[in-house]
Amino acid sequence: MLSIKLAWRNIWRNKRRTIITTLSIVVAVFLSAITRSSQEGQYDNMLENTVGTFSGYIQIHKKGYQDTPTLNNSLGVSDSLYQIIKSEDNISSIIPRIESYSLAATGQQSRPAMIMGIDVEAEKELSQPQINLQQGSYFSSNNEQAAIIGQELLNRLNAQVGDSLVLIGQGYHGMNATGLYPIKGTVSFSNPDMNSSLVYLPLETAQYLFSAQGRLTSIALNLEDPTGIDVTADYLKSKLPASEYEVLTWQKMMPELEQAIKVDRASGIIILLVLYMVVGFGILGTVLMMIAERSYEFGVMLSVGTPRSTIAKILSLEVLIMSLMGAGFGIFLSIPVAWYFNVNPIDLSGAMASAVEQYNMTPVLQFSTDPEIFTSQALIVFGITLLFSIIPILKAAKLNPVDAMRS
Repeated sequence: MLSIKLAWRNIWRNKRRTIITTLSIVVAVFLSAITRSSQEGQYDNMLENTVGTFSGYIQIHKKGYQDTPTLNNSLGVSDSLYQIIKSEDNISSIIPRIESYSLAATGQQSRPAMIMGIDVEAEKELSQPQINLQQGSYFSSNNEQAAIIGQELLNRLNAQVGDSLVLIGQGYHGMNATGLYPIKGTVSFSNPDMNSSLVYLPLETAQYLFSAQGRLTSIALNLEDPTGIDVTADYLKSKLPASEYEVLTWQKMMPELEQAIKVDRASGIIILLVLYMVVGFGILGTVLMMIAERSYEFGVMLSVGTPRSTIAKILSLEVLIMSLMGAGFGIFLSIPVAWYFNVNPIDLSGAMASAVEQYNMTPVLQFSTDPEIFTSQALIVFGITLLFSIIPILKAAKLNPVDAMRS
């Protein structure tokens, strides 16, 4: 307790030095936490616009569908399959789909389109077409004869809500897939590809169009706890025969997205390492100066019999107290800033917005408020501060009393 009191009094003997040292730690924690928060926020945005609104965290396919995504590799639906899926508590919603490609036409205009047959109620839990509806109204049943298309596709077809949409393609086992449906509404997503090519059909209507009654190309799954994705996937793999089904996490379905996140995260860490080094050497210089200014004091203490370990202990406590104050204030300042930009993301514009949209992301800069970001950065800076203080403290503990007092 005496050592703590001495350390506390010592750090305030030179308030300017203490404030500068503490501020350097505060700035380091603040900048590193905000940098990581903005990065992780972008990753969350990316996942939300792909995994959270389109693919789901896990998908179940017929074996081979991932490599050859055709209707011929669609899977037959059974009650036992749904029972196995529902037996996993971490699965919050089950979204069945049948997907294929067709030519969409109205009048003199035609465009390639991605046809997505959806369960009109289950799909509300994933891509949420009822929320992204721009014009018209949503489907009322799974066998309704109507289509909802992307807003940009509607514009490219020079069509309006209420016009007839012709779909021409190939169905299950080479059957002709031709249909005529009124355009009931339009949807708009942050993903430009979906806006310019997506056509929603009710599930049974799409199955009839493709001559694939009772069949699905995928079953998308949302999770209560996304961090448990691997455990959930392993459970499903253990219950479903591997010869018939493939269970894929979003990382397996979109490896390029996972790789992009890893590369970007690595570049961010390199930037932070530079910041850490600057902070570390700043702390090193501060502690060396602190010891140089007090060399006479340490010489006197050694002369009257103060153990060298006590001097090292007091110096360590001084650095520890300043580190704790700096890390604490850094977290205290960074959390409100990150929270504000999480609730009020920065809208991007111009070339930057276009670049972001190319990756199917909403053109905003949204920060993450994951507590681990702030605690980890505070602990890292705290650890670096202590690490760079070891050499000066050891140097002070080895001072020669006579030389110290003469200096």
